[in-house]
Amino acid sequence: METPPSRAVRPAARAARRRAALWAGALAYLAGVAAVVLWPAPVDRPAAGSLARMFSWLHRHGVPGWFGYGQFEWLANVAFFVPFGVFAVLLGFRAWAAVLGGFAASCAAEAAQFLFLAERTASFADIAANTIGALLGTLATVAVVRRRPTAPRPAGRSDSTPARP
Repeated sequence: METPPSRAVRPAARAARRRAALWAGALAYLAGVAAVVLWPAPVDRPAAGSLARMFSWLHRHGVPGWFGYGQFEWLANVAFFVPFGVFAVLLGFRAWAAVLGGFAASCAAEAAQFLFLAERTASFADIAANTIGALLGTLATVAVVRRRPTAPRPAGRSDSTPARP
């Protein structure tokens, strides 16, 4: 017995909606990255006093004195680009392309800051941190996607024959 066309279209429609939602999320993420990267002044400037108080408190409560704003900012740059790798893999890009894309986006961001934003500081350390973030997002997503169980197919069914619910 043949599956009615309406049932066969549902998985494809669901996949198309999922892909559209992923693209929407990726574009929203990239818009946020662009806003932070192209902000004329350092985005953390308004929080400078709060950050100083936070580090003072952390150092009084056992965090080593060598861990300060520089390390915190570097880790924030790593975390900032983890979603880049996640979205790239989920959208179907190969792992190497996801990491290379993160590297290229970071180079473009730092070049824009260097060329157009006098109050911002471009740095190779930021490129390295951002690329590491894209790499970590890529690796984590590849690991999760590979571990996802696939639904077993009933005996005698080919991969092109949709299973009934």
